Amino acid sequence: MDLSVVLLSYNTRDLLEQALHTVVEAAAGLEVEIFVVDNASHDGSADMVAASFPQVKLIRNRENIGFSAGNNIAFEQVRGRHVLVLNSDTIVRRDTLRCLVQFLDEHPEVGAVGCKILNPDGTLQPDCMRGFPTPMAAFCKVSGLSRLFPRSPRFARYNMTYLDAEKRHEVEVLSGSCMMVRKETMDQVGMLDEDYFMYGEDIDWCFRMHSAGWKIYYVPDTEIIHFRGESGRAVPMRVLYRKTEAMSIFVGKHMQRRYRFFPLWLLHLGIVLHGLFSLFKYLGKKIALPLLDGILLIFGLKLGLAVRFHAELVPLIHTIEKLSARMGVEAFPTRWPEPPPYTDFQWFFVYLVPLLTWMATFYLLGLYERHKFSAARTVVAVSLGFAAIITMVFFFKDYNFSRLAAGAAWGFNTLLVAGWRLSVQIHRGRQPVRRRILLVGTDGSMQQFLEHLEQLGGLDYEIVGLVGQDGAQRGGAVGGRQVIGLVDELQQLVQEYAIDELIFTTGTVPYVLENAGKHKEGRPLRIRMVPESFTDLLGDWVPTRAEELPLIEISIRP
Repeated sequence: MDLSVVLLSYNTRDLLEQALHTVVEAAAGLEVEIFVVDNASHDGSADMVAASFPQVKLIRNRENIGFSAGNNIAFEQVRGRHVLVLNSDTIVRRDTLRCLVQFLDEHPEVGAVGCKILNPDGTLQPDCMRGFPTPMAAFCKVSGLSRLFPRSPRFARYNMTYLDAEKRHEVEVLSGSCMMVRKETMDQVGMLDEDYFMYGEDIDWCFRMHSAGWKIYYVPDTEIIHFRGESGRAVPMRVLYRKTEAMSIFVGKHMQRRYRFFPLWLLHLGIVLHGLFSLFKYLGKKIALPLLDGILLIFGLKLGLAVRFHAELVPLIHTIEKLSARMGVEAFPTRWPEPPPYTDFQWFFVYLVPLLTWMATFYLLGLYERHKFSAARTVVAVSLGFAAIITMVFFFKDYNFSRLAAGAAWGFNTLLVAGWRLSVQIHRGRQPVRRRILLVGTDGSMQQFLEHLEQLGGLDYEIVGLVGQDGAQRGGAVGGRQVIGLVDELQQLVQEYAIDELIFTTGTVPYVLENAGKHKEGRPLRIRMVPESFTDLLGDWVPTRAEELPLIEISIRP
């Protein structure tokens, strides 16, 4: 057995399916066994593997026992000369397994090897080649020196950004999202340390390999795409805690003996401070938009009350009356309606309830997630919030401060809250009215996808044509659409037909790496993928724009 591939699954059904398709294709020519360890996913991941990949050895855990413990269950059963630890949210190139196996076979002194790991936008993930978190490396990372001097071997030791990512290098740490380990090495140093629930176990493993005399290499001969953090996207606070905990465990286990005379409490303090900084940074990003909207909503409500009761104009009116009296001119009547005689506590609720109502409406309409910069959706959200406020004012007479004031606030808030989003859209530049889309693939999945598009109709796109894999398809038609070229010509087709977006199927997803990655310049190019569960995700929903199609985002290249 050449290779054992182990993927840990936790609520990444669609991405796991894509990963398995690419692994199966990349296994051609090798004797490979594939394990999937499912940590009690509740999205049907395990059932999908059992139904669609009968050749995969599926291990179902009754609870989420963590990354290390989950992988170790499969490690006890592997029969390959080498073992590949692979995240479920990855896409493997067709030559990845062969390249890494060949490198280990040709270099018996190497215990582990990793390849180039790309973000969905094509940029390099720096943790695919790293150094150990020594006190100096940790200080440079936390203090920002590594970012100020990325080419310095002294200051940028943690992420080794001074190394050329296009050349092979001996490194200290590889990413656990894609690491091939020699079985002999694993038998010597042991499996993953189960003290690490998730994160940090790859650093610990590489440290033990390095201490045992094995070399660790980064090889950019091949590459994968990693959708980083998909399993923990729903629980970001827990992920942040696990990362901080992992670094603390590593320091306690390995740095204590290595740096006996260094006050390691400083390192622990730095880990805690870095964790707190990351927490506040995350919270700041989360509350920035709601905070801006909240301030504008209060200001709009204040303006609405001022227009209704002219409270802010009283000093100006008195000044005009005095000047008119001095000049002997009769002033205009000033019988303005008086504001309700509320207490400060009651006025607090007059502002708080509409604010919370509008904010809840914004949240329900997705203004803090997918549609955060949609001016049109904001207008709808402000209007729905206004309707809810008017309804509440009608039923709670004690707080019937004025429907006219609420109406004025609705107008001001529409201008303020939708206005800044509209300015962002204008600043980003207008997108073409109809995006030009190229569909890559001619298999059954693409034909089914085309049928759905035909049924929907009227979306803001133009399908230029299809890209096939077989030369015999050129010039033919699939699903009523012409095959205008082959996957090997993808780069030229995008430029020739001025394509705005590529849509792939699972069968052609490896070409994201081999061809789409070449588009470094020119038109902005968006890349999305049709999940196997597209029909289920669509359901009875009728999207009105191409943006709303339930596709997996791969990248948007500037």
